[in-house]
Amino acid sequence: MAAPNAGRMSALSLPVGQNAATQFRSFAARTPLLTVSAGGVLVTLTLPERLRAEDVEFARGLAEQAAAYAVEVERLFRSGRRPSGKRRAA
Repeated sequence: MAAPNAGRMSALSLPVGQNAATQFRSFAARTPLLTVSAGGVLVTLTLPERLRAEDVEFARGLAEQAAAYAVEVERLFRSGRRPSGKRRAA
């Protein structure tokens, strides 16, 4: 998934373990924050103060992908299979 108008991209892989966490914070007078912490790294998603339709689209896409991730993690857990660590094409 490439970002529009991006000449270069950075990649970050967060090892999810016992101490990994997510947090959503809502504020009355500013845009919300979504934070993911894992492996000694803290990533906070922020938005511009003036929201556009594209920001809503991004948030909805993020929610859909996170839900799909949760379904897959649960499926693997319930099947008792260990993930191989190899990526599969989406």
